[in-house]
Amino acid sequence: MSAAEAGRWAVAELLGDEPFVHTCQLALVPAHRSADVPAIVGWAAEAPVPLLCALLRSWEERFGARVVSGFGGALTVSVARPPLDVPHPEQLALEHVLSTADNIVDDPPTPFPEYANGLVGRHQWRFWWD
Repeated sequence: MSAAEAGRWAVAELLGDEPFVHTCQLALVPAHRSADVPAIVGWAAEAPVPLLCALLRSWEERFGARVVSGFGGALTVSVARPPLDVPHPEQLALEHVLSTADNIVDDPPTPFPEYANGLVGRHQWRFWWD
């Protein structure tokens, strides 16, 4: 799947699944890379923005990840080339833990192997910080 296709799919999912998305506003951000968007817009979630942007840059290069939405303390990323075999999701799951996102660390505390295996083939990653 191309990055553009993954982005379109992720936006369609957001429009279909998120009841509050219709109250959000669309913004085009002048960025060379979507990984820089949280820093450029001055996103003020509880996330460690410099670390998160570094992780997003790495995911952009390795997995074709793109930031497609940010609202409140939530961030949605489309993924063109998700991991498809066992060693990659485990490393990626550790990187998701480094993001300190509450939905990965605390809400709910998903067992690590289950979370890692759930990343295989997933074209959308969601993170939120309370």
